[in-house]
Amino acid sequence: MSYSIFLVVCWLFLLVLAKRQFFHIALIGFPGVVMHEFMHLVVGVILLAKPVSLNLIPRRVGNKWQFGSVSFTGLTLFNSAPVAYAPLLLLGVAWLLFHHWMEPLILARQYPLWVLSGYLVACAIFYSAPSTTDIKVGGFSTLIWGAIMLAGWWFWNGSQWIH
Repeated sequence: MSYSIFLVVCWLFLLVLAKRQFFHIALIGFPGVVMHEFMHLVVGVILLAKPVSLNLIPRRVGNKWQFGSVSFTGLTLFNSAPVAYAPLLLLGVAWLLFHHWMEPLILARQYPLWVLSGYLVACAIFYSAPSTTDIKVGGFSTLIWGAIMLAGWWFWNGSQWIH
C-alpha cells in the first residue's frame, strides 16, 4: 500500500508542476477534467438541473483558461449546491479506484497498469476541488442547505434542551 500511496503523491506532484503551463496541464490533466465535468453532469441529471451543453475543449474566457464546462437551465436554490460541488464525489471515486483497482494491480505485479491507475487516482483527487465558478454557482444554495441542516439538527437535538 505504501508504494501505491507514494505513486499517487508523485502523480499529484507532477500535476501541480504541470499547472504552471497551460499546455502541460491541458494535456496531462484531461482525464481529470473529464471526471470533474462528468460529476457535474451526472448529479445535474439526477437532480433535474437540465444540462444543455458539455464542453471538454479548453478555451480562453477573458484572461483565464476554462478547461471544461457543463451548462444547465434548471438550476434552483435546492439543486445548485449539490450540482456545483459534485466533483467532491471524485474523492470517493479515487478511494474506490485505489482500493479496488490500483492495489490489486501491484499485488498481481501488473506494473504498467498500476502506474496508469495511480495516474487516474491522482487525477480524480486533483480535480475533485470545486472551481471558483462552481463556488459562485453553488454559493447561495449552500447557505440555504446550511440553514436547513442547522434547523434539522436543532429540531432533532437542540429542541430537547428547551424542555
